[in-house]
Order: sequence, then C-alpha cells, then structure tokens
Amino acid sequence: MMKIAIFSRIKEFAANARKKSKGITLGEFIRSYAEARHKEGEKIYEGRCGSVLGMLKHLETFGGSDIPLKKVDVETVKQFIDYLRSAHDLHKNMKTPRKLSDSTIHLKVNILKSVLREAVRQGLLDQNPFDRLPLSYRVKAQYRERTALTQEELIKLSETPCNTPELKEAFLLSCITGLRKSDILSLSINDIEKCDDTYYIYKKMKKTQRWLRLPLPEEAHHILSKLHAKNDDTPYFFAHLSPHHLGEHLEVWLEDCCISDKHITFHTASHNRIIS
Repeated sequence: MMKIAIFSRIKEFAANARKKSKGITLGEFIRSYAEARHKEGEKIYEGRCGSVLGMLKHLETFGGSDIPLKKVDVETVKQFIDYLRSAHDLHKNMKTPRKLSDSTIHLKVNILKSVLREAVRQGLLDQNPFDRLPLSYRVKAQYRERTALTQEELIKLSETPCNTPELKEAFLLSCITGLRKSDILSLSINDIEKCDDTYYIYKKMKKTQRWLRLPLPEEAHHILSKLHAKNDDTPYFFAHLSPHHLGEHLEVWLEDCCISDKHITFHTASHNRIIS
C-alpha cells in the first residue's frame, strides 16, 4: 500500500509540474520532487525527502532557487558546485559550523543531478546540464578507512559520562547490536519480544524494509530496561533524543574519553564489531 501511495504522489507531482512548467522555478520543482518522495510515518527532514530538502536549503543560500527551471544550465551547476566547495553546515545552533565534507558535497551534487534528470524525463528541460559538466567539476566522494572500537575503548566509553546521556546509550546500543542509527532512534518497547527466557528485537529495518529478529545481549537489555523505566510516558526508548547535532555531541564525548585518533561516527557504529 505504501509503494502505491508513493507512486501516486509521484504521478501527481509530474502532472502538476507539467501544468506549471511555463513559470516553475528550480526551487519549486525541487520542493515538489521532495514532497513526492516523502514516505508515510517519516518526518519531513528524514529519508530521501529530507536529503532533497537539505540540498534545497543550500541552493536557497546560494541564491539559485528562484532561477526558472528552463534556464538552468551548465553555468548554474558549476556556480552551485563552487558555492558548495566553500560552504559551511547550515544546521542551526552550531557554535562553529564546519565546512562541508567532500562526501556531503558529493551527495548534494548527486541529488541535484537526479532532480534535473527527472525534469528532463518530464520534458521540462531539454538536456541535463550535468551531461555537459567539465571533468574539473566532477565531485568524487572521499571514503575513509573504516575503523573499529576495541573492547577497552568500549569499556572506557561506558564509564565516561556524556553531556547527552541518551546519545551515549544509543551509541553503545548500536555498537552492541549492529543496528543503524535510524533503527535505534525509532526503537520501541513494541519491538521487543521474549521467547524461552530470551529477549529479541523484532523490527522492520528502515533502510531495507526487511524484518530482523535479533537476540538481545544482556548489556543491550540492561540499557533498554533503564530507558523504559525513565521514559514511561512513551513506548519509544529514544523519544527525547533529538537526531540533530548528534555528530557534534559524539565528537565531544569521544574527546572526553581520549578517543580522538580514530574516525568514529554514529553512522559507523553499527558497522563496528568490537575487537579485543
């Protein structure tokens, strides 16, 4: 049913875009493109919709959102890429906004490329400007070597206080279970079941949409039990943990733990297998 609803919204989006094609701006088209990909149950800045809107924020800052869609050309794309290469994070309340990483720039450029490809498919653009983009403007993602936490570092993390306590519990839970951040943050008491004296997480994974049945280690069960007792007003274990600025708070906590020589992020926590 969800797939049918999304497909219907995409068809509606295409029809509306064709109706407004004479005067539609790049920003208007991008917003419609994002809304057509908004999945039921997701917050507006989550998933594919959120990624597209995040790119749109930078396009608005750059000053390109009001350009008529039909006038978007190679020069527009080149100027936007030049802007991204010197741009900083636009998240609010960041004390020291950091420059966008190569991987973030790569993601935002690819999103714009997909948006313009859709415009071509709908007959709103004759050609995707990216097809004629010079090689010097091709943005490549920079992949860092994946690192892992040792058993000693995990113990150090568990013993070191964090200014955002639920972040600490969410990160440790991700390390222990291997669950992605999106699945950790949406985890609820309804995802926990007991069978033959063993607790399991039984949950549909957000990224793959596949069901996973995972035995719950004792350490993970202890963390969830403590959270459930504290958050008895909601079935969600991390209902009070904002997904914004987690990377910043994690960086501070890792420094407090004297773990600053490794590139550890919340995203990579689920890929870390603790080694001894």
